[in-house]
Amino acid sequence: MRRTFYVSTLALLVAAAALAQTAGAQNSRTAPTPPRTTVPQARAQTPSTTAPLPLPASDMIFTVDVRRLLTEVVPRALASDGARLAQVNADVDDFKARTGIDARAFDTVAVGARFVPLPSGAVKVDNMTAVARGTFRADALVADARAAAKGGLAEQTHAGKTVYVATVNDRLRLFGLARMHVRELAFAVLDANTLALGEPADVRAAIDAQAGRGRADMSLLDFPRGAGDFAAFAGNIRPGVLAGVRTDLPNVDRAIDSIRGFYGTIGSSPTGIQLLTTLRTGAAADARQLFDTVEALRQIAPGLISMAGEKGRFARTLVDSLKVTTKGSEVQLRLEVPQSDLSTLLRAL
Repeated sequence: MRRTFYVSTLALLVAAAALAQTAGAQNSRTAPTPPRTTVPQARAQTPSTTAPLPLPASDMIFTVDVRRLLTEVVPRALASDGARLAQVNADVDDFKARTGIDARAFDTVAVGARFVPLPSGAVKVDNMTAVARGTFRADALVADARAAAKGGLAEQTHAGKTVYVATVNDRLRLFGLARMHVRELAFAVLDANTLALGEPADVRAAIDAQAGRGRADMSLLDFPRGAGDFAAFAGNIRPGVLAGVRTDLPNVDRAIDSIRGFYGTIGSSPTGIQLLTTLRTGAAADARQLFDTVEALRQIAPGLISMAGEKGRFARTLVDSLKVTTKGSEVQLRLEVPQSDLSTLLRAL
């Protein structure tokens, strides 16, 4: 599963969030069954283990409380937009119909990925691996996957575990949430509560990570959270990864290249959604230049937004509401999306 991100003027404003997000920009095909108007409750039983999810070594880690997202955050955000809420349910159903995997069976999903610079200056997000924890029956899951694959489910063995591989060659939403192009979709049951999902090589890496080989540094996520936070993300950016990014604006290239990492949260409350992103640089002077650059871009960004109508208004509102502060070698970006604008935000994903 691969995504490529091109760093632009607006991307710098939310650089860490842009790198962490895996959501696409188009609607996915829907399942043939009629969509529901409310997201059903996930199973009440909780997984028996709270150990860190075994992601393979990654530059970026993103975790989300899937149960809370589907049963609380999304229904509240789309309370006034029944059509979009029905589409979310249809996307979840579509993923289950095409893979046999039901997102509603899981409580937590962690996604790890690598950042790969391209000659063009783009940054490719590669080796994307998802590890999900919840309550499911392994035999039923495999049977559903076989039925969805219509006989096209291959089996591989790695480190004593079975890796199931289906050829997709299409775009679909991972767990019904994040749209991406998938060539081969593989999964492996790591234990009674844990499933690894991704391309075959990445699932094999997750199996190795569970055994303690090449495991992601989950301590990147050890930072304070708010009671309303349902997602968290963090990552390190190796020197040179962003060096190929080129813009026509003074000092922007150097400011982008000074970013060494990021961390943040996404939270929900009755008043809306809050996105908090902290960008780490190598020194206080770099952070000050990054702060000055982001502030300058925030000032000119409204004039560069070419979208018309509701989306253009919404984009300008986001830019205007962005709050930027700096402390030491870090720059913090805080964005709040009011409840009244959440439907517009989710329609754009």
